[in-house]
Amino acid sequence: MKVGDLALTLIDLPPVMAGSVVELVERLTKGDIVNTPSGPLVALGDGWICAHELVPRNAAYADKALMPLRGDFTPEREKSSEVPA
Repeated sequence: MKVGDLALTLIDLPPVMAGSVVELVERLTKGDIVNTPSGPLVALGDGWICAHELVPRNAAYADKALMPLRGDFTPEREKSSEVPA
């Protein structure tokens, strides 16, 4: 994934619910300092700062909490049954 990509959230992080679409704003790596409204926090793992219309200051998600929304999403079974013309 890269900055500007869209991703689907796999967890609830109120007010953003699981299944919401977010935009990737900034890459985080373990140990990065993240400034939040309640003060600075240390990133416990790799992830992304994401933008969503319900969150004015963005939100941080771990890599495993996001599903990329780009690429080829054709199921493998459909691909294998295609017959060349």
